[in-house]
Amino acid sequence: MRLGFEVSISEYLYRNIFYIYTLFHILLHFYYILHMIKLDLEAIFDDIDESVALLPHRDTRRIEVQKILNGRMKRVVTWHISVFKAVEAVSSIYGPPLAYQVMFTSIAICLIAIQITQKLENGILDIRFTMLGVAACLQMWIPCYLGTLLRNKAFGVGEACWNSGWHQTPLGRMIRQDIIIVLLRAQQPVTIKFPGLQSIQLETFSSVIFNLYGYYYFLLLRWVDELTAHLVLSGYWSP
Repeated sequence: MRLGFEVSISEYLYRNIFYIYTLFHILLHFYYILHMIKLDLEAIFDDIDESVALLPHRDTRRIEVQKILNGRMKRVVTWHISVFKAVEAVSSIYGPPLAYQVMFTSIAICLIAIQITQKLENGILDIRFTMLGVAACLQMWIPCYLGTLLRNKAFGVGEACWNSGWHQTPLGRMIRQDIIIVLLRAQQPVTIKFPGLQSIQLETFSSVIFNLYGYYYFLLLRWVDELTAHLVLSGYWSP
């Protein structure tokens, strides 16, 4: 029985590490794509002569510059749309297990904490349950932390688009519509969402920990009351 329990914990930790490792790299990949979009927007007008924007529309130089700017904006828009689609796909795949995590992690960690507390009362630190508790916390914290990074970086795309100086240079008139579309699209948060699930962010992790503390405090009081009643009935202690 003990061996089977240890194997179950080991299997859980292995699956937990693999699951978090995969999700970590997927979200980090999206984060760096958004970072590349920011860098592209910051350099959108680099190495282009502003005076070209004042030339006639059919001028060869203006047409060439228009193609360059359109190509740069096309790359930005393509990457930006790909991030939204990819996050939507990840939400459809990882949404159900994440929803399960958000609903039950606080209860699971609470029971683990109670088990550790009871063992500590006897002067024993249960290493297995401690590892299990840490793994459960990390399994919830890492996606929430990366979700917050992803959300902030996505909003940063809008800031980079505005700070590109498109409204301060004549070249901005050549791609004004594209810039405005990117600005509007960047206001949409990039988060993992699923029906019945909060957005996976640090606020979600804080909510889980808050619920965990409430459950733990309630069960701890019940355990202390039962322990006190047992000591009184056994004659070891009198109130």
